[in-house]
Amino acid sequence: MLKLERYKKYSRKDIHDIFSPNTNFTSGTGYWGLQGILKVPNSEHDYIFLVTYGREQAGHKFNENIDENGILTWQSQPQQKLNSPIILDLINHNYKTDNIYLFLRENAKDNYTYMGLLAYIDHDNQREQPVYFRWQILNWNENNEISYESLKEIDKKTVALRINNKNEIVIKEKTRKGNNTKDFYNNVNVDFEGEIRKNTILGNKGEDSVVVYEKNKLKEAGREDLAERVSTTRMIAGNAERFDVLSFESNGQEKYIEVKTTRGNVNNYFHISENEIQFSEKYSKKYYLYRLFNFNVKTFSADLKIQKGAVNRNNLLPIEYIGKIGEKNESV
Repeated sequence: MLKLERYKKYSRKDIHDIFSPNTNFTSGTGYWGLQGILKVPNSEHDYIFLVTYGREQAGHKFNENIDENGILTWQSQPQQKLNSPIILDLINHNYKTDNIYLFLRENAKDNYTYMGLLAYIDHDNQREQPVYFRWQILNWNENNEISYESLKEIDKKTVALRINNKNEIVIKEKTRKGNNTKDFYNNVNVDFEGEIRKNTILGNKGEDSVVVYEKNKLKEAGREDLAERVSTTRMIAGNAERFDVLSFESNGQEKYIEVKTTRGNVNNYFHISENEIQFSEKYSKKYYLYRLFNFNVKTFSADLKIQKGAVNRNNLLPIEYIGKIGEKNESV
Protein backbone atom coordinates (compact mmCIF):
# COMPACT_ATOMS: atom_id res chain seq x y z
CA MET A 1 0.00 0.00 0.00
CA LEU A 2 1.41 3.39 -1.04
CA LYS A 3 1.96 5.94 1.66
CA LEU A 4 1.82 9.71 1.22
CA GLU A 5 4.97 11.38 2.53
CA ARG A 6 5.81 15.04 2.33
CA TYR A 7 8.42 15.97 -0.31
CA LYS A 8 8.29 12.53 -1.94
CA LYS A 9 7.46 12.20 -5.65
CA TYR A 10 4.31 10.55 -7.01
CA SER A 11 2.92 9.86 -10.45
CA ARG A 12 -0.74 10.50 -11.24
CA LYS A 13 -1.36 6.78 -10.92
CA ASP A 14 0.31 6.77 -7.49
CA ILE A 15 -1.95 9.61 -6.36
CA HIS A 16 -4.99 7.78 -7.69
CA ASP A 17 -3.97 4.57 -5.93
CA ILE A 18 -3.63 6.40 -2.60
CA PHE A 19 -6.93 8.27 -2.68
CA SER A 20 -9.13 6.12 -4.91
CA PRO A 21 -7.65 2.59 -5.10
CA ASN A 22 -10.96 0.93 -5.94
CA THR A 23 -11.54 2.84 -9.20
CA ASN A 24 -9.96 2.50 -12.63
CA PHE A 25 -7.10 4.70 -13.79
CA THR A 26 -6.27 5.56 -17.39
CA SER A 27 -3.18 7.64 -18.05
CA GLY A 28 -3.73 10.91 -19.90
CA THR A 29 -7.51 10.78 -19.84
CA GLY A 30 -10.49 10.65 -17.49
CA TYR A 31 -10.92 12.22 -14.10
CA TRP A 32 -7.74 10.97 -12.41
CA GLY A 33 -5.61 10.94 -15.52
CA LEU A 34 -6.21 14.51 -16.64
CA GLN A 35 -7.82 16.90 -14.13
CA GLY A 36 -5.83 19.35 -12.00
CA ILE A 37 -8.43 19.78 -9.23
CA LEU A 38 -9.71 16.50 -7.81
CA LYS A 39 -12.38 15.89 -5.20
CA VAL A 40 -11.28 13.27 -2.67
CA PRO A 41 -13.75 10.35 -2.79
CA ASN A 42 -16.07 9.88 0.20
CA SER A 43 -15.38 13.40 1.45
CA GLU A 44 -17.48 16.55 1.45
CA HIS A 45 -14.88 19.31 1.12
CA ASP A 46 -11.49 17.61 0.60
CA TYR A 47 -9.56 18.30 -2.62
CA ILE A 48 -6.31 17.47 -4.38
CA PHE A 49 -4.45 20.18 -6.31
CA LEU A 50 -2.08 19.00 -9.03
CA VAL A 51 0.05 21.98 -10.07
CA THR A 52 2.53 22.17 -12.96
CA TYR A 53 4.59 25.35 -13.14
CA GLY A 54 4.19 27.33 -16.35
CA ARG A 55 1.42 25.21 -17.85
CA GLU A 56 -1.04 26.49 -20.43
CA GLN A 57 -4.71 25.57 -20.80
CA ALA A 58 -7.45 26.99 -23.03
CA GLY A 59 -5.20 29.88 -24.06
CA HIS A 60 -4.38 30.83 -20.46
CA LYS A 61 -0.82 30.62 -19.18
CA PHE A 62 -0.76 29.92 -15.46
CA ASN A 63 1.54 31.96 -13.23
CA GLU A 64 1.75 30.01 -9.99
CA ASN A 65 4.46 30.16 -7.35
CA ILE A 66 5.39 29.56 -3.73
CA ASP A 67 7.19 32.30 -1.82
CA GLU A 68 9.71 31.95 1.00
CA ASN A 69 6.91 31.98 3.56
CA GLY A 70 5.13 29.00 2.03
CA ILE A 71 2.34 31.05 0.42
CA LEU A 72 1.05 29.54 -2.80
CA THR A 73 -0.37 31.83 -5.49
CA TRP A 74 -2.70 29.58 -7.47
CA GLN A 75 -5.29 29.77 -10.22
CA SER A 76 -8.38 27.65 -10.80
CA GLN A 77 -9.38 26.07 -14.10
CA PRO A 78 -9.87 28.69 -16.89
CA GLN A 79 -13.60 28.02 -17.21
CA GLN A 80 -14.38 28.57 -13.53
CA LYS A 81 -16.07 31.73 -12.27
CA LEU A 82 -16.37 33.31 -8.83
CA ASN A 83 -19.85 31.80 -8.42
CA SER A 84 -18.92 28.29 -9.61
CA PRO A 85 -19.86 25.70 -6.95
CA ILE A 86 -16.31 24.37 -6.61
CA ILE A 87 -14.91 27.91 -6.29
CA LEU A 88 -17.41 28.78 -3.57
CA ASP A 89 -16.40 25.59 -1.79
CA LEU A 90 -12.72 26.55 -1.98
CA ILE A 91 -13.40 30.12 -0.81
CA ASN A 92 -15.14 28.72 2.28
CA HIS A 93 -12.48 26.09 2.94
CA ASN A 94 -11.88 25.40 6.64
CA TYR A 95 -8.41 23.98 7.16
CA LYS A 96 -9.34 22.76 10.66
CA THR A 97 -11.93 20.28 9.40
CA ASP A 98 -11.17 19.77 5.69
CA ASN A 99 -8.07 19.00 3.68
CA ILE A 100 -6.56 20.28 0.46
CA TYR A 101 -3.52 18.26 -0.66
CA LEU A 102 -0.94 20.09 -2.79
CA PHE A 103 1.13 18.23 -5.39
CA LEU A 104 3.65 20.23 -7.43
CA ARG A 105 5.98 19.57 -10.35
CA GLU A 106 8.39 21.71 -12.35
CA ASN A 107 7.38 20.41 -15.79
CA ALA A 108 4.92 18.03 -17.43
CA LYS A 109 7.52 15.25 -17.79
CA ASP A 110 8.25 15.02 -14.07
CA ASN A 111 6.32 13.36 -11.26
CA TYR A 112 4.59 15.44 -8.59
CA THR A 113 6.14 16.31 -5.23
CA TYR A 114 3.70 16.24 -2.31
CA MET A 115 4.07 19.61 -0.56
CA GLY A 116 1.52 19.26 2.26
CA LEU A 117 -1.88 20.63 3.22
CA LEU A 118 -3.27 24.07 2.40
CA ALA A 119 -5.28 26.74 4.22
CA TYR A 120 -7.20 29.55 2.52
CA ILE A 121 -5.77 33.05 2.86
CA ASP A 122 -7.42 35.16 0.19
CA HIS A 123 -8.83 35.36 -3.33
CA ASP A 124 -9.07 38.02 -6.02
CA ASN A 125 -12.71 39.13 -6.23
CA GLN A 126 -12.23 41.03 -9.50
CA ARG A 127 -10.91 38.33 -11.80
CA GLU A 128 -12.40 35.04 -12.89
CA GLN A 129 -11.95 32.40 -15.58
CA PRO A 130 -9.65 31.60 -13.84
CA VAL A 131 -10.12 32.64 -10.20
CA TYR A 132 -6.95 33.66 -8.33
CA PHE A 133 -6.26 32.35 -4.81
CA ARG A 134 -3.56 32.55 -2.18
CA TRP A 135 -3.03 29.56 0.12
CA GLN A 136 -0.74 28.90 3.06
CA ILE A 137 1.14 25.61 3.06
CA LEU A 138 0.60 24.35 6.60
CA ASN A 139 3.65 23.64 8.76
CA TRP A 140 5.87 25.25 6.12
CA ASN A 141 8.50 25.75 8.81
CA GLU A 142 8.02 22.61 10.88
CA ASN A 143 10.46 23.86 13.53
CA ASN A 144 8.13 26.68 14.57
CA GLU A 145 6.59 26.35 18.00
CA ILE A 146 2.80 26.12 18.17
CA SER A 147 1.20 29.27 19.54
CA TYR A 148 -2.31 30.62 19.77
CA GLU A 149 -1.07 33.99 18.51
CA SER A 150 -0.27 32.41 15.14
CA LEU A 151 -3.99 32.01 14.49
CA LYS A 152 -5.13 35.52 15.26
CA GLU A 153 -4.68 36.98 11.77
CA ILE A 154 -6.57 34.23 9.97
CA ASP A 155 -9.29 34.25 12.63
CA LYS A 156 -9.81 37.96 11.98
CA LYS A 157 -10.66 37.05 8.40
CA THR A 158 -12.96 34.15 9.11
CA VAL A 159 -14.62 34.54 12.51
CA ALA A 160 -16.46 37.39 14.20
CA LEU A 161 -17.49 37.46 17.86
CA ARG A 162 -20.53 39.36 19.03
CA ILE A 163 -22.71 39.55 22.13
CA ASN A 164 -26.41 38.73 21.75
CA ASN A 165 -29.27 40.15 23.81
CA LYS A 166 -28.73 37.43 26.42
CA ASN A 167 -25.11 38.48 26.98
CA GLU A 168 -23.93 35.25 25.37
CA ILE A 169 -20.96 35.12 23.04
CA VAL A 170 -21.99 34.04 19.55
CA ILE A 171 -19.49 32.91 16.93
CA LYS A 172 -20.51 33.90 13.42
CA GLU A 173 -18.62 33.07 10.24
CA LYS A 174 -17.71 36.11 8.20
CA THR A 175 -18.40 36.08 4.48
CA ARG A 176 -15.13 35.74 2.62
CA LYS A 177 -15.43 38.57 0.12
CA GLY A 178 -11.83 38.45 -1.05
CA ASN A 179 -9.78 41.47 -2.13
CA ASN A 180 -9.37 43.54 -5.25
CA THR A 181 -6.47 42.66 -7.52
CA LYS A 182 -4.11 45.25 -6.02
CA ASP A 183 -4.66 44.15 -2.43
CA PHE A 184 -4.60 40.51 -3.45
CA TYR A 185 -0.94 40.85 -4.37
CA ASN A 186 0.00 42.50 -1.08
CA ASN A 187 1.50 39.21 0.06
CA VAL A 188 1.25 39.45 3.86
CA ASN A 189 2.28 36.20 5.48
CA VAL A 190 -0.23 34.49 7.77
CA ASP A 191 0.91 31.82 10.22
CA PHE A 192 -1.38 28.94 11.14
CA GLU A 193 -1.45 26.99 14.35
CA GLY A 194 -3.25 24.00 12.86
CA GLU A 195 -4.14 21.11 15.08
CA ILE A 196 -1.89 20.05 17.95
CA ARG A 197 0.76 17.82 16.41
CA LYS A 198 0.06 14.12 16.81
CA ASN A 199 3.44 13.01 15.53
CA THR A 200 5.17 12.88 18.93
CA ILE A 201 7.35 10.08 20.23
CA LEU A 202 4.75 9.06 22.79
CA GLY A 203 1.90 9.19 20.30
CA ASN A 204 3.77 7.19 17.68
CA LYS A 205 4.74 4.50 20.17
CA GLY A 206 1.14 4.24 21.32
CA GLU A 207 -0.09 3.83 17.74
CA ASP A 208 2.59 1.25 16.98
CA SER A 209 1.67 -0.77 20.06
CA VAL A 210 -1.98 -0.81 18.94
CA VAL A 211 -0.89 -2.13 15.54
CA VAL A 212 0.88 -5.02 17.27
CA TYR A 213 -2.16 -5.63 19.49
CA GLU A 214 -4.56 -5.69 16.53
CA LYS A 215 -2.33 -7.94 14.45
CA ASN A 216 -2.11 -10.46 17.27
CA LYS A 217 -5.90 -10.47 17.75
CA LEU A 218 -6.50 -11.17 14.06
CA LYS A 219 -3.87 -13.91 13.96
CA GLU A 220 -5.52 -15.57 16.96
CA ALA A 221 -8.81 -15.45 15.03
CA GLY A 222 -7.18 -17.18 12.07
CA ARG A 223 -7.13 -14.04 9.90
CA GLU A 224 -3.45 -13.60 9.14
CA ASP A 225 -4.48 -12.15 5.76
CA LEU A 226 -6.15 -9.25 7.53
CA ALA A 227 -3.37 -8.94 10.10
CA GLU A 228 -0.91 -8.12 7.32
CA ARG A 229 -3.05 -5.11 6.34
CA VAL A 230 -3.20 -3.46 9.78
CA SER A 231 -1.21 -0.23 9.73
CA THR A 232 -0.88 3.27 11.13
CA THR A 233 -2.18 6.14 9.02
CA ARG A 234 0.22 8.85 10.11
CA MET A 235 2.20 8.61 6.85
CA ILE A 236 -0.89 8.26 4.67
CA ALA A 237 -2.69 11.23 3.14
CA GLY A 238 -0.29 13.79 4.53
CA ASN A 239 -0.70 12.88 8.19
CA ALA A 240 -4.21 14.30 7.96
CA GLU A 241 -6.25 11.16 8.49
CA ARG A 242 -9.12 11.37 10.96
CA PHE A 243 -7.96 8.22 12.74
CA ASP A 244 -4.64 6.65 13.68
CA VAL A 245 -4.79 2.91 12.93
CA LEU A 246 -6.60 1.00 10.22
CA SER A 247 -7.56 -2.48 11.40
CA PHE A 248 -10.30 -5.04 10.77
CA GLU A 249 -12.95 -7.11 12.45
CA SER A 250 -12.52 -10.87 11.96
CA ASN A 251 -15.30 -10.73 9.35
CA GLY A 252 -13.27 -8.26 7.28
CA GLN A 253 -15.07 -5.03 8.20
CA GLU A 254 -12.75 -2.07 8.60
CA LYS A 255 -12.03 -0.57 12.01
CA TYR A 256 -11.06 3.09 12.32
CA ILE A 257 -9.05 3.40 15.52
CA GLU A 258 -8.15 6.68 17.21
CA VAL A 259 -5.31 6.18 19.72
CA LYS A 260 -4.93 8.49 22.71
CA THR A 261 -1.83 7.78 24.78
CA THR A 262 -0.71 9.23 28.11
CA ARG A 263 1.88 8.25 30.67
CA GLY A 264 -0.57 9.02 33.46
CA ASN A 265 -3.70 7.20 34.52
CA VAL A 266 -6.93 6.75 32.61
CA ASN A 267 -8.37 9.99 34.00
CA ASN A 268 -5.63 12.14 32.46
CA TYR A 269 -6.81 14.55 29.77
CA PHE A 270 -5.88 14.07 26.13
CA HIS A 271 -6.23 16.32 23.09
CA ILE A 272 -8.80 15.60 20.40
CA SER A 273 -9.62 17.84 17.45
CA GLU A 274 -12.98 18.83 16.00
CA ASN A 275 -11.84 17.08 12.83
CA GLU A 276 -11.46 13.80 14.70
CA ILE A 277 -14.74 14.20 16.57
CA GLN A 278 -16.72 14.81 13.39
CA PHE A 279 -15.13 11.76 11.79
CA SER A 280 -16.14 9.61 14.78
CA GLU A 281 -19.71 10.80 14.41
CA LYS A 282 -19.84 10.17 10.69
CA TYR A 283 -18.36 6.65 10.92
CA SER A 284 -19.58 5.69 14.38
CA LYS A 285 -20.26 2.04 13.44
CA LYS A 286 -16.60 1.51 12.50
CA TYR A 287 -14.98 3.91 14.93
CA TYR A 288 -13.03 2.94 18.06
CA LEU A 289 -11.23 5.05 20.64
CA TYR A 290 -8.28 3.18 22.15
CA ARG A 291 -7.25 4.88 25.39
CA LEU A 292 -3.71 3.85 26.32
CA PHE A 293 -2.64 4.94 29.81
CA ASN A 294 0.19 4.23 32.23
CA PHE A 295 2.29 3.97 29.07
CA ASN A 296 5.92 2.93 29.56
CA VAL A 297 8.03 4.04 26.58
CA LYS A 298 10.92 1.79 27.61
CA THR A 299 8.98 -1.47 27.90
CA PHE A 300 6.46 -0.52 25.20
CA SER A 301 3.59 -1.48 27.51
CA ALA A 302 0.40 0.21 28.70
CA ASP A 303 -3.08 -0.37 30.07
CA LEU A 304 -5.87 -0.20 27.51
CA LYS A 305 -9.50 0.88 27.55
CA ILE A 306 -11.58 0.59 24.37
CA GLN A 307 -14.65 2.62 23.52
CA LYS A 308 -16.68 1.92 20.37
CA GLY A 309 -18.77 4.51 18.55
CA ALA A 310 -18.80 8.28 18.24
CA VAL A 311 -16.89 10.37 20.75
CA ASN A 312 -19.26 11.61 23.45
CA ARG A 313 -19.17 15.40 23.32
CA ASN A 314 -20.51 15.55 26.87
CA ASN A 315 -17.12 14.25 28.05
CA LEU A 316 -15.16 17.00 26.29
CA LEU A 317 -13.91 20.29 27.68
CA PRO A 318 -13.95 23.27 25.26
CA ILE A 319 -10.39 24.31 26.02
CA GLU A 320 -8.76 26.94 23.79
CA TYR A 321 -5.46 27.11 25.68
CA ILE A 322 -3.36 24.77 27.74
CA GLY A 323 -0.59 26.31 29.83
CA LYS A 324 0.77 27.28 33.22
CA ILE A 325 2.27 30.32 34.93
CA GLY A 326 5.43 28.59 36.08
CA GLU A 327 6.45 31.39 38.43
CA LYS A 328 6.81 31.61 42.20
CA ASN A 329 3.70 32.81 44.02
CA GLU A 330 3.66 36.33 45.41
CA SER A 331 2.70 36.91 49.01
CA VAL A 332 -0.58 38.77 49.55
